[in-house]
Amino acid sequence: MKKMKKAIVAATLLAVGGIALAGNGPDGYPNEPVRFVVSFAPGGGTDLVARLVGAELSKRIGQTVVVENKAGASGIIAAQYVARAKPDGYTLLVGGSGPMVFNPITQNNLPYDPVKDFEPVTILGSYPLVILAGVKEPFDTVKDLVKYAKEKPGELNYGSFGYSSQVPTEYFASIADIKLTQIPYKGSSEAAQALLAGNTQLFSSDIGPGAPLVASGRAKALAVTSAERNPILPDVPTLAESGYPGFDFSLYSAVAAPKGTPAAITDYLQKELHAVLHSPEVTEKLGTMGIKPEGMPPAEAAARYAREVEMFSPIVDKMGLKAN
Repeated sequence: MKKMKKAIVAATLLAVGGIALAGNGPDGYPNEPVRFVVSFAPGGGTDLVARLVGAELSKRIGQTVVVENKAGASGIIAAQYVARAKPDGYTLLVGGSGPMVFNPITQNNLPYDPVKDFEPVTILGSYPLVILAGVKEPFDTVKDLVKYAKEKPGELNYGSFGYSSQVPTEYFASIADIKLTQIPYKGSSEAAQALLAGNTQLFSSDIGPGAPLVASGRAKALAVTSAERNPILPDVPTLAESGYPGFDFSLYSAVAAPKGTPAAITDYLQKELHAVLHSPEVTEKLGTMGIKPEGMPPAEAAARYAREVEMFSPIVDKMGLKAN
């Protein structure tokens, strides 16, 4: 009798333990930790967003969200790693514009395909570039910049730190009908320092690190690239306001799963991430970085990738930017 009671207690504890380990998603997902594989180094914008969102997501899904950084090669290392992972919802790519838009249009031998190898989950948050000028430059507005550039074609140079900075700058130059000379740098901090030192005249910076340069008076902000003004630089006009109607581009951090991940899981993750992103605490923290919370459904994220590939491909071809 005592043995039977012990067996019943053990079975009950085992069952309760199983319930505790099961997630609240489809078919008990997730029942083990979920990994966010970030395509950039620790401390960067995408990494900070992944850690902020991951910590809050873990509270909702009942499992730890582990952030793992696999930086390098413009996000290719992380994207290739996740593309080869088991499509079960436990290994997710946190990348964005680079892996999904700029790598495909600038790399000939990309070891992954953003459409064939991934299921979009959602875009976490978007943030514009801000066009910065050195404080000693003789222009304070986009209109004056364009006038100056047309008077002295090719004399203005700009710093860039990769295709996500270079391609949008060249796209603007093409529609403004001006010629700018690119000077590449390894990272955004190096490009910013070059501007401050007077080695370059312009720099299209992520708004997060760019805003403090403006606030401190070390750089001038001419315009932001998004359709709306950004809360952390509310007095800086958009390019649309500056004479280029319809100009709307923002970088973003996004989540994608390996191809074949069940739609029930990606839909579940999108809904949970949307709830996290639009919670007051997370929205406020993102806002301090100039990031607009998103959380759109997978189909909308895929449509945005496709739209931007179509938008930027012609300028990449025109400038001969595609790597062999």
